[in-house]
Amino acid sequence: MNSIVFVAKNNNNFYKLELAKTIISFVEYDFTYFWEQCMELGRDLRNTGRVIPSQFYVIRNLILKCHPYYEAGANTEFDEIVLDCIIEYICRSENMGLEELWARCISPKNGYEKAIFHRISEYKTNRAINEWANLMRVQEYARRKLAFIFDGEPVKEHVYHARKGYFDLAFSVAAKELGFPSSELPCAKRSSPSLLPDAPFMISRVSKGILKRISEAIDSADEPAYNRITDCMKDQIALNAFSYIKNLSRPEEPELAAAAEVFSSLSQEVYMPESFKAAIDLEIDKMLENGIFLQKCENCGKYFIVESGYKGRFCNRVNASGLTCREQADAQRAEEKKSPILEEMDERCKKIREKLEARVGDYFSEAEFGEWNQYLNNMIQNIQNGYSSAEDLEGFLDYSEKMYGELKQKAKQSLAAVESNPRPAEIPKTEPISPSPEPKKYRFPTLAELEERERNLKS
Repeated sequence: MNSIVFVAKNNNNFYKLELAKTIISFVEYDFTYFWEQCMELGRDLRNTGRVIPSQFYVIRNLILKCHPYYEAGANTEFDEIVLDCIIEYICRSENMGLEELWARCISPKNGYEKAIFHRISEYKTNRAINEWANLMRVQEYARRKLAFIFDGEPVKEHVYHARKGYFDLAFSVAAKELGFPSSELPCAKRSSPSLLPDAPFMISRVSKGILKRISEAIDSADEPAYNRITDCMKDQIALNAFSYIKNLSRPEEPELAAAAEVFSSLSQEVYMPESFKAAIDLEIDKMLENGIFLQKCENCGKYFIVESGYKGRFCNRVNASGLTCREQADAQRAEEKKSPILEEMDERCKKIREKLEARVGDYFSEAEFGEWNQYLNNMIQNIQNGYSSAEDLEGFLDYSEKMYGELKQKAKQSLAAVESNPRPAEIPKTEPISPSPEPKKYRFPTLAELEERERNLKS
């Protein structure tokens, strides 16, 4: 599953969260232009004193695509975000608090000051919050939660789940210790489309046919009177409604076929996040549930979805170079392979290889030469892949040249000894013959040791 469907309060439309893509887009969204437009409008309103609702509407829609939850609540939950942004700008630019700004507008001279006074009064009486400040805090929350779960080296699936669980539990512990009512903290509920609170309006095409069939029974019902609904009353209310449809028979085939067509176009399950934070939590939960994980690109620093089988650390986004970060990294590695330094060292490697190969048999076995050659090839490969440095190779080549000099010197000494004493003197039989010392062997790492060293370098 790559997406889920949700509904928002006071909105009869269905909205979609594309898992991972939605939250990546939101944490990277740049609100600078929106902020600048709000500042410009604020300066105009201060000069004219006139509040024109259409101006607020146009600016509010500039960030309509920052997140589907914002789009769903643009005309309800975020209807005053432009004015809130202007209030935030005034407080910052003039270094004043809300109380001082409220007092300054307590006797408004025009519509602009009246709007500010009324809005801050809503803050003070807990009938509203600063929607702009809230949007920025939700974006920060999303960034911090993604960083907590996904930043760093890739890990196993259960570790991502553990990180997410730890972060959520830390939030719950903090809220509990601070005395925030747990029953009021936002969450996301799940439902089938037909059981949503506003389902009769959202699936109106089918609802109209149902209403025709039960209208006679409904019209004769008494008007319910509930002053306050408690949890224990919810079943009672629901089953009172059920009593009017318990004898409902199935509709005829044409009506049922039309209903089936409508239901087939709807999602099997719909989520109801109670706040923007709940929508962020919901998307991350469903990402991990469906095995969708993120990683930060080492080139641009942005998140990308980890593809199955890909072990690299670069994304497929096109950057300023005209290439994707992945293509740019590949090109850079290829360029490093062609660098003059590596070419010069490659020439040196060839010369030393030829010299040592010529010494096979002179205190240097063919197996030892094979180990030395394999070690050299592995080191060159590690440099090309970025696991070793050119200095490592230079040190190894210096050691190899020194070893070649020692082998050459021993071969000369052995030859000189043979030439100076071509007929060895007869050894008296009474003297014991002492064994000749073993020639010094040059041991190189085995292939298993080389592979272990390469794994350690990569890790």
